[in-house]
Amino acid sequence: MIKIFFVGAAVLLGTQAALAGAPSFVSGGAISVCTTAAFPPLSYKKDPGDAVPIGIDIEISEALAKIWAAKTSYVITDFAGLLPTLGSGRCGMIVSGIYVNAERRKTYDGVRYMKSATVLVTKADNVEITVPAALSGRTVALESGTYYREERLDPLNKELAASGKPVVVIQNYPAQQGAYQQVLVGRADATLTEEAEGAFRVANAKDQLKVAYTWQSDFTYGIYVARKDGDAAAIKAALKTLREEGFFTKLAEKYGLNPAVFDVDYES
Repeated sequence: MIKIFFVGAAVLLGTQAALAGAPSFVSGGAISVCTTAAFPPLSYKKDPGDAVPIGIDIEISEALAKIWAAKTSYVITDFAGLLPTLGSGRCGMIVSGIYVNAERRKTYDGVRYMKSATVLVTKADNVEITVPAALSGRTVALESGTYYREERLDPLNKELAASGKPVVVIQNYPAQQGAYQQVLVGRADATLTEEAEGAFRVANAKDQLKVAYTWQSDFTYGIYVARKDGDAAAIKAALKTLREEGFFTKLAEKYGLNPAVFDVDYES
């Protein structure tokens, strides 16, 4: 695990900071953010040797820190290590393309900030897999710690088994990039990922990969923090300030997204 410090100056926003309030995990004008830096376009490194991650989640983290008059540092870990790292106190919040769900909210507070959908990605020349049922008897590579298995593949396997068809074989890898590599070399037939991430990967490998199917989804990404009085409320207030200032509209335009992906209910 690598700790990276962002050197950009945080500017005090006066009234906004007073309205939003700084959460308890902002200490001494500093905030530590957990992220994978391996999930473009949300959180990634343009080049492997880059010291500082970039992407949608990083820009949101910086904008929140600015409201709280704080400087950021980033704790880089694989996806499966995000919540344990937060739980150990090694970072103050997670902003890293992680879904809000009831299981995670049993332990942590999760504040919604962006809509998402699950996509099925195959090799570009694959004409056999066009719907989830076509995964019967095939191998799917997944990033460890994601909920694609529980939310998508486990229910599918129950349906397949009930109808007497072969189930999906699931392989897990530390990072989504590893899952893609298994598809490209033919050790896996497909992978599941998030809509924006899948679109980003395919756009950069049009001759190799394609989005074969998109699930209708109510999934949203969340900022996760330890459960302490007032912290979730501070995040919600800051997100509302950013929305009112047009931050998310500009962010969507920059990354070629529909601005509606940021139209979420922070109180839900």
